[in-house]
Amino acid sequence: MFDTTQSHSIPSGPQWDRRAFLKAGGITVGGISLAALIAACGGAPSGSGSGGTLILRMPFLADMQVPDPDIMYEGEGVQVMESAYEGLVRYKPGTSEFLPSLAKSWTISPDQLTYTFSLQPNVKFHDGTIADAEAWTKSFDRRGKINQGPAYMVAGVVKTEAPDPTTFVVTLKEPNNAFLHYLACPWQPFAVSPAAVAKNAVGDDMAQEWLKTHDAGTGPYIFKEFITGSHYTLEAFPDYWGEKPVFKSIRIDITPSVATQKLQLDSGAFDMVTKGFAIPDVLAYEKNTQFSVVNSFGGVGEAIWLNPTSGIFANKALRKAVLTALDRKSIIDTAWGGLAKVQEAMWPELTLNPALAPFPSQVDTAPLKAIVPTLPSKKIDLAWSADGGAPRGQMAELIQNQLAAFGLDVTVRQMPVAEEFDLPNQAPEKRPDMLVSFLGGDALHLDTTFRILLRTGAKPLNFYQYSNPELDNLMDDAVKQADWAQAEQIYQKCSQMIVDEAIWIPLCIPPNSTIAHSYVSGVEDNSFYPPIFWPQSLKRA
Repeated sequence: MFDTTQSHSIPSGPQWDRRAFLKAGGITVGGISLAALIAACGGAPSGSGSGGTLILRMPFLADMQVPDPDIMYEGEGVQVMESAYEGLVRYKPGTSEFLPSLAKSWTISPDQLTYTFSLQPNVKFHDGTIADAEAWTKSFDRRGKINQGPAYMVAGVVKTEAPDPTTFVVTLKEPNNAFLHYLACPWQPFAVSPAAVAKNAVGDDMAQEWLKTHDAGTGPYIFKEFITGSHYTLEAFPDYWGEKPVFKSIRIDITPSVATQKLQLDSGAFDMVTKGFAIPDVLAYEKNTQFSVVNSFGGVGEAIWLNPTSGIFANKALRKAVLTALDRKSIIDTAWGGLAKVQEAMWPELTLNPALAPFPSQVDTAPLKAIVPTLPSKKIDLAWSADGGAPRGQMAELIQNQLAAFGLDVTVRQMPVAEEFDLPNQAPEKRPDMLVSFLGGDALHLDTTFRILLRTGAKPLNFYQYSNPELDNLMDDAVKQADWAQAEQIYQKCSQMIVDEAIWIPLCIPPNSTIAHSYVSGVEDNSFYPPIFWPQSLKRA
């Protein structure tokens, strides 16, 4: 049963741990539906003027994780969550600034411990109940008790209060200058209907079974169908409190083949595709007047990870030599066809002033030429994570070619995401020497990057189980700073430490290309994770 008092203590969740990403077992990849195939063979565009149906049709590459707002913690499917659920704040497009969402305003106490949110009044959940402050106390409580990947966002909360229906108060155990970023990120704490949870709970499961195919949010869309392996249908919520979306429903078909997605987009069976197309295809669509392409850049980059804990790159001098020997610009120019540029700083500019974390820009091949003849073995195992698609694979091959010119014997292989996420559990010698993968955290704040990717003992994304107690202490210190200038100084020191250790080589901030028929406009991408679009901004000619 829910606690019905006005003050709630949040149970201690996993401190600073990240996504149980693939934990919701048995991700099923289904085929395309019969309706989609029929449409692909000549059906009229669903969003075009011909039918007037106002249905937006789009694909996912795979089934999403369980759509429980306190469990779901992956990339595929977050569009569904951001359409059915809402948080307190969100990022202003293209920036790391905060905009109101279900909180119309907020204040922070001088000691940085108490956050007071003034809520939008009379917001309805999809079951018709009101999303008031008491509902928020129970939503925070549920996230802590479910205790899955995104629970760390409320783990530092010691108390929530609802002094009146439109005032929600959160008290932290210690200052955390990343807290509002947690509340704005794609996996943010959402408002979840306490009445729906109580009504549909089985035992003490807090409605987890029911929320596998239903929703309990306040967003502009409701789950109408959730057919694993086939499709999801979202329907506009008639009592939505904010700007009403133009499209009356969204149909998402599970379509694992990018080639099939392209076929259906070209035929009009899909109105838009939000990610995944090869760069030559994106460039071709940019020249096609029947389509529009929106290229957006977020808070996650592409990078080379060097294994500092075993194998050939346990040699720090070799890591530092490779760091300056690679011609990163030629790699990026070739793989991304001019859509991306080589990263000049360690981090995306929305997370830290680039001047505070510069990355060596000059190519210097002398150190690598000198060290290669002294190596006992010249073999390098280079893996690239499959979720990066063709551009990432091409970058890996270009890296291979450059290193081969120095006499290194590099083998390139594609690594499935499930295998990548299991790397921390493997013996050190079984991990690849180099890994081309993502570089970034959960939000436009470096704390999530450091704690998720480098914290001692962090899993599953500290792939090489790097440990540096000094860095652990610095990240703890930085996030507690009330003065952001002080925090920046500490993050500058952290960044220099990482460059000196030569464990990451940043490559670029990749563009996310959303391709839509020309009758769909108003694509407004999430500034952290650009495959997410803001549903209310879409328009139809």
